[in-house]
Amino acid sequence: MKRKKEYNMAGIFLFLLLSFAFPESSGAALCAFRNPDRDVYAMFPQATGYRSVIKKLDRKARKEIEKFLGQHLDYDEGGEHTFYLILKNEDVIGVIRPHAERGKHGIVEMVWAFTLDGKIKDFEIQRSRERGTALIKSEEFRRQFRGRTLKTAFTEKKSRKINTALFTLPKNAEKVSSLIAYSAKKNLFLYKLFFPEYNKQIVDASKSKGKKDSEKENIEKDKKK
Repeated sequence: MKRKKEYNMAGIFLFLLLSFAFPESSGAALCAFRNPDRDVYAMFPQATGYRSVIKKLDRKARKEIEKFLGQHLDYDEGGEHTFYLILKNEDVIGVIRPHAERGKHGIVEMVWAFTLDGKIKDFEIQRSRERGTALIKSEEFRRQFRGRTLKTAFTEKKSRKINTALFTLPKNAEKVSSLIAYSAKKNLFLYKLFFPEYNKQIVDASKSKGKKDSEKENIEKDKKK
């Protein structure tokens, strides 16, 4: 009986230790999309629907992204990642990615919208208790990210700190701005890694159009003959 009590106490102690060591531990990897019916149609007004897709980050892919970031991923950022394919009838017209980063005062939840040519369309903040949050929700700050691609130097080299040579920051919002920039960099890489086919579709569509135009020209030439 005494030994059983000791085991119980040890278990409680371990639980408390892990709770303090990893506050809101599951939040960074698993970020809920809290208002899809509002945000999907706000970010993609032409959308008629959406569907979720789960992608798995294996060990090889994890090494690739860590090399690109110059940083280790958080312990819970491996495994499954959820994206949302935005639909216009049956066609995919964009991708949305809910994501979270750990801030000083807890989890910062954001939603990224990407176009099919690998660009940021927009982002929204779902939840944040960080200083300066209201300022980074502003149009002035958000528009600096629109149209940015994986080639953009969002952060200083091998750092999580936002590149102040490229982005103008609101006063007293450097830390939360850095979380946004680092998340942008990370999720553009994951988008490219998990969904190369959508960029390819644009190229294929262009080639297909060229082929059809060529065929049309040949038909018209034959008619003239």
